[in-house]
Parts: sequence; structure tokens; C-alpha cells
Amino acid sequence: MNATASHVHRDIFERGSGFALRSLLVVCLTILLLSGALDEPVLAQDTTPSTPALKKADESVPVEIRFGRAVPLPKGPKTIRIAAYNVLNLFDPVDDPTLSGKYDDLPMATSRDRCLAIAKVIKAIDADVLALEEVESKEAIEWFRDEFLQGLGYDHVASLDVGYYRGVEQSVLSRFPISGVTAWPDESLADMAAKKTGDGWETKGDAPTSFQRSPLMVDIEVPASSDRPAYSFTLAVVHHKSGNFKKQRESEALQLVELLQSRLEEEPELNLIVLGDFNAGPFDQSIAVYKDAGFINAYEHRWSREAGTRNLFRTHESDRVIDYIMLHPNADSEVAKNTFQVVGSLHPGDKYNWRKDDPPSGYAADHYPLVIDVRPVESKPSKSR
Repeated sequence: MNATASHVHRDIFERGSGFALRSLLVVCLTILLLSGALDEPVLAQDTTPSTPALKKADESVPVEIRFGRAVPLPKGPKTIRIAAYNVLNLFDPVDDPTLSGKYDDLPMATSRDRCLAIAKVIKAIDADVLALEEVESKEAIEWFRDEFLQGLGYDHVASLDVGYYRGVEQSVLSRFPISGVTAWPDESLADMAAKKTGDGWETKGDAPTSFQRSPLMVDIEVPASSDRPAYSFTLAVVHHKSGNFKKQRESEALQLVELLQSRLEEEPELNLIVLGDFNAGPFDQSIAVYKDAGFINAYEHRWSREAGTRNLFRTHESDRVIDYIMLHPNADSEVAKNTFQVVGSLHPGDKYNWRKDDPPSGYAADHYPLVIDVRPVESKPSKSR
């Protein structure tokens, strides 16, 4: 193109005399937009179906249910329901004078909104016996029961100081009488090192000396009814040390198994269940301790075995499995088939930071309850297990 032609081309746009050319450009741009050749999205044509999963643009928005069942399976006929639930620092609004400074309990008082959310989950699962972790005290769980769980029949409560400096413990709410409550806050773990023979044990870290939080052992008595005799079982509610402390969790598991084996020697027919927050993955050595002692993961009784159901059995909002119900063969033989479930609650969203953010309204806890149904009739353990 020569200089004169170039000058004329510029004049077309500067003087507005090129109407035909401008019209042609408009038509071309319209065609490009409709064909998707330009990067600008045509929002009106977005037909992506609505799902509960977070979109990248909305990562801070809570998802109603991300993990676990949105609606619990109904309790089976002639069964009792047992559940475990870490309720994330359930503190009452009463000041405990023994807790002050960094661990002052009053600033930890659980908001009414979160109490209502926790209660909603508990009402939905309708457990006959509910094991809880991270409860301030017996007084706190009784306050919570009376204020938010009225009419659910939890007339029996167990909760003991388990020796934790931050002032939380494990508790049990039961519709059946409680005949015994035991904790071991002063139990030494020093002799557990000698039991760590073979491969797979954690070598990093200091040698554990005591439980971070003692297990809580609770004996439950189910009264006889018109169609069955009386039934009894024992729960050992655990909250193993969290974080990068595998050596500690391994020693805690070894010590608890030893304590429970002593009980089983006295009562070989004992229906025994270890449940709660193990703070360990399924393949960690601390979980292997229970399996090696004969305990069976209630996951073996899960309600669904189909592919693609992974999210239905996550127990923590971080997409992990760290909570378990471990069944001694005596109790395992009485589990109703396909009744193990994890029940979900509001997920806070990927951008939620528990260290500095207030939880969204309707948020219950970072863990989700685990549920199993048991037929309260004595039967012999399966030989196949």
C-alpha cells in the first residue's frame, strides 16, 4: 500500500465517512462472538447444571453438604444406634475459675448459632448412645443437653476430666443407664516403647510419657424388653493426640489396647467398642495397633460399596478420614448389616481459616458423626473375621 492509500484509509475512520466498512466490521465481530472464537464468554449460553460443589469463583461460599450423607439412614427395627462425634470445643457460657490466661474458657463459649447447628445434627442421627469429643465438662454437656436437646431422652451422662491442659474431655449421652465410668489420666506410657518391635513404628519425636487425653471407658446397660433379654456393652471413647505426633498416638493406642485386654480377660464376652477421633489415617501404625488386637473397622459395615462414594465416608472437612468406630469381635458380630454411615453438616468453604475466621451461620463442627446400628442380642463372633 502506497503512502496516499494509507492516508485515505486513516481518513475513513477519522472523518466517519466509511459507513459500509464499519457495518462490515460490526457484522464480523458479531459472528466471532456467536461462534465462540473470542475469549469473552457468552453467559447466556451456559447450561452447566447446578451442583453443590464449589466453583472457583465462589470458594469462600459454604457448601451445604460436601462430605457424608445429607440425610441419615433411618434406624433399623429392633436396633440401637451408637454414634461418635467430635463437636469442636463445646464450651458453656459459665466461667471456670481453674482456666485462665491463654486457656481461659469464657472466650471459648460456643455461640448459640453453633449450638443449634450441633443439636440439629444430633437430632438427625437420633443415636441411642452418643460419644462426644471436645466437651468442656460434665456440667457443660448437661447444660447443652438441657438447653438444646430437650425431649431426646438423654437422661444418662458420663464425662470425666481426662487430664488435658486445655480443659476439654470426652463425654457420653445415653438413653440407657450407665453402670461404670473409667479414665486413666495418670497412666504412664513409658513402657509402651518396648512393644514397638518390627517395622513401621515412628522414630521421630520424644518418647511419650502419658496420654494427651485419657480415653473414657463407659459401661452401658440396655434393659430387657418384651422380645429380648437385657444387653450390655462398653465404649472406650478416644481422642488421640493431633498433629505430627505419630509416636504419641502409637503409644496411646498400645496402652489402651493393653488396658482393654485386661478387662477382656476378666469379661471375655464383653461387647467392646473403641470410637472417636483417632487423628490418624487408615494406614497409620496407630490404627494397625487396634487391627492387630483384633478390632474391626466399622467401615466394613458401610451402607454403600459402590464406586464413587468416597466423599460419603470422609469424617473431617479437610477431606480426611481420622475418626473411627473399631469393634471388638464380640460387638462386631451384633452389628446390623450395612448400617455404618457418616452424616454430613455444613462445609465452611475452601477459603475458611479456622484460626482467624468466624464460622459461617449454620456451621456445626469440623468433624462429622459416625453412626452404626447394633442388634442388642448376644451372638457369637464370626469365624471368618
